[in-house]
Amino acid sequence: MSRLVVTQGDPAGIGPELLLRLGAADLLRAGDIVVADPAPLRQLATTLGDWAVRGLTALEPLLDRSLASPFGQVSALIRGVDLVLADPGRRALVTAPIDKARCRDEGFEFPGHTEYLAARAGVEDFAMLMVGPRLRVVLATIHLPLREVPQRLTVTAIVRAGRLLAGALRGWIRDRPAVIGVLGLNPHAGERGLLGDEEITIVEPAVATLTRWAAERELPVVFRGPLPADTAFPAHAEGRLDGLVAMYHDQGLAPFKLMHMHDGVNMTLGLPFVRTSPDHGTARDIAGRGLADPSSMFAAVALARQTMGAVEAVP
Repeated sequence: MSRLVVTQGDPAGIGPELLLRLGAADLLRAGDIVVADPAPLRQLATTLGDWAVRGLTALEPLLDRSLASPFGQVSALIRGVDLVLADPGRRALVTAPIDKARCRDEGFEFPGHTEYLAARAGVEDFAMLMVGPRLRVVLATIHLPLREVPQRLTVTAIVRAGRLLAGALRGWIRDRPAVIGVLGLNPHAGERGLLGDEEITIVEPAVATLTRWAAERELPVVFRGPLPADTAFPAHAEGRLDGLVAMYHDQGLAPFKLMHMHDGVNMTLGLPFVRTSPDHGTARDIAGRGLADPSSMFAAVALARQTMGAVEAVP
């Protein structure tokens, strides 16, 4: 039976409260492991009242007690990954949000969860996929300054993201071919070179490569693009596309979060284990006040359980 490893994220953010919400909602099971600092978790439960105390009671038997208290978000993450890698076929990782700047202060050398997890797993082909009830968006580039995107965007990066998304969709859509839209980089997908030539020199060759790849393997997936982002997202939301490959972070995440801020999930593709996370940040401004919306964390737990064994690795 599959089990979850859930990490606390930023201890000064809403991660600990989200763990208590999971416990109070009875969403964790025997055999799941929660990597969180017990002492502040207990103090927080006392502060937040009856529902949090009930949540803590549910979490207590699941708490990993191998780390000395107190410990931070990086040590919790490292321990969580250790646990999953020890049994990748039967354990999935659910991570509460981390504070990237504070992680750097703790000696963390990666720009985010995604890059760290790929390094620990020893994989080079990985991608960030945002999953919601209506939208699925994978990123060709992830945590880059905007000015670097045109230089770092390559055919290889787009093809990698498209293949990984195809594998995910094959696990979720089985009754018909999946249709994946590949976005352009520039407004109006470059307007045939008038507003930029990256669509001609990078995106079109990537779509052609993906199309050949799918045909050679007789895969039930269709790639369309380059598509203008401003019309592709409505088409996807209306069900005319099953997923999108976005060229850079905010091109994909801004419209995604507009629609799925409270029920979206961040999922890492390409790992030898399932990893999900809520699609929001640490929200330090409301931490410890009982105001955090747990919907995205609940969705991350549900998706992790549903996905184990469903996402396919497509060669």
